[in-house]
Amino acid sequence: MLRYESGFTLIELLVVITLISVSITLAVPSWDQISQKRRLTNATEQVAALLSVAQSEAQKRNLPISLAFSRSGNQEWCVGAIEGENSCDCTETDTTSTEFCAIDGVPRKIEASRFQNLSLIEASDNKPEDDGDSFITFDPVRGILEPVGDRLEFTFESLDGHFQLRLVISPTGLLTICNSGEDRTVGGYPTCMT
Repeated sequence: MLRYESGFTLIELLVVITLISVSITLAVPSWDQISQKRRLTNATEQVAALLSVAQSEAQKRNLPISLAFSRSGNQEWCVGAIEGENSCDCTETDTTSTEFCAIDGVPRKIEASRFQNLSLIEASDNKPEDDGDSFITFDPVRGILEPVGDRLEFTFESLDGHFQLRLVISPTGLLTICNSGEDRTVGGYPTCMT
């Protein structure tokens, strides 16, 4: 009587290992791009949410809300909001300081340290003296930017530079997230109108 042994031959095992290695080699770059897009989208949407909260708080309270931003380099940036027409310092860590970015004692700031491998390559408003630190104020009645006609833009970029998203607040207070160029697009967002 013949007896069959179950198991794998060495050749079958090597073929399976080779196929798994090739699959992993092809999947890793795709996974890296997906995670970079996700980090970029996450950061941009969190800053947009902060801007939206500041705008709605100004209208709800009938008080101006100021939004400050600081950019000392592509990797070092922050955005914060405070009640009133004076700017806060989004780099301030002392919660008792009058320059700490908070609304009703609740911290309202986002810092680059929360996002790995992400750059803020542009942060600008219409002020010609902008040196990387600036602020804008939301009008308490209409939610538009003050001074009237001001515009705010942030451009975020993935670490490898393959993806960019721009966050724009128009002079009328409309907040938009869009792709800054055809070659660095992130799905789900329209191309920016210049």
